Amino acid sequence: MSQFKRIRHIPTSEKLADIVFSKLRKIKVEAPSGSKKRRSDQSFHKTLYFRQFRYLFPELEERLEKIAESFPIIEELHPFHIELIDVLFGIDKIRTALSRINNTRKSLKSISRDVNKRLGMSEFPSESKKARSEALGRVGSTISKLKKPLDTLIDAKIQLSRVPDFNLKQHTIAFAGGPNAGKSSFVKLVSTGAPEINSYPFTTKELVIGHRKRNKFESVQLMDTPGLLDRPLGERNVIEMRSILALKHLADLIVFLYDPSVQSPLSLKQQLSLLSEIETQFEDIPIICYINKQDTLTKAELVEVRSLVGDHKAISTREEDSADLEIIITEIIDSLPPKKLIFDKNKDKKIIEEPGKKRVKKDKIEWIFFDEDDSED
Repeated sequence: MSQFKRIRHIPTSEKLADIVFSKLRKIKVEAPSGSKKRRSDQSFHKTLYFRQFRYLFPELEERLEKIAESFPIIEELHPFHIELIDVLFGIDKIRTALSRINNTRKSLKSISRDVNKRLGMSEFPSESKKARSEALGRVGSTISKLKKPLDTLIDAKIQLSRVPDFNLKQHTIAFAGGPNAGKSSFVKLVSTGAPEINSYPFTTKELVIGHRKRNKFESVQLMDTPGLLDRPLGERNVIEMRSILALKHLADLIVFLYDPSVQSPLSLKQQLSLLSEIETQFEDIPIICYINKQDTLTKAELVEVRSLVGDHKAISTREEDSADLEIIITEIIDSLPPKKLIFDKNKDKKIIEEPGKKRVKKDKIEWIFFDEDDSED
């Protein structure tokens, strides 16, 4: 499962407040069974309020901690994921939101210390009630201030959950080309990938990963990327930037498909320019080119196309031509270069747990307050 799909459910600030305060109202103080002591109003309120706050603060802190810790540590992600997050959402936005969550946890600790001190020193029910009321107001205000960071993380979770998982140890073949060049059809016919196939451009809006057995022990990833347009890198939209990042960080080999059909949104001249840009930006990645949709061309037209783009093999990514594609994908896989080794900066790090550092989530001590002058019946 993708690490982004492991991000836990994130409530809105309104839902978070409703969860903790609704449970708070259910906390009661009952007279001890068989007790002959009478509890004064002050004893009752102190016991009730301490019990409520002993639930409230650890519960809130634990929920916020789980939200923050379920997000992967950005610095430890693969460069592809780091840049993709920045393109999709913005790393600074996520960092700011997580920082607000952690700062809120510190604020809650401060409020907890303050209200416990005030309750402990209170001598009258009115003082206890005032301390409780002010503390709950501060907690409610603190939760309300989490609206923007929580909404940001909810949005980030939705977008990041769409990022496909991939195996860094496997070879990856990326299919590139203009919109409607047949990349999705190729991946669908020769792998486990199931991209949406339609007859109009810009269908593929997400990265799609398919897998194909190379041998008994190894699989190869086939990546269908959203169609690229022939324009400068700085003018590309988010969908196109996903393709650029995928090619940059994941591809061991690029399969570029020309679309010579009259329906192509890009002319062959524009497609040549696109290929030239890909070759320039990813000069270390080998590229194999094919002329797709040969079924739409006459022999004379194919000769003319080859005179423009080069003497590349002509293919057709139709289901009836899948047998030919099986041969072609085998040839492509056989031409894969050795897999580049990826340095794991955490591999040689040893995790040392200091003794006594485990956090105690709940205070198990049950404080019950009785007046010193209470007498037995």
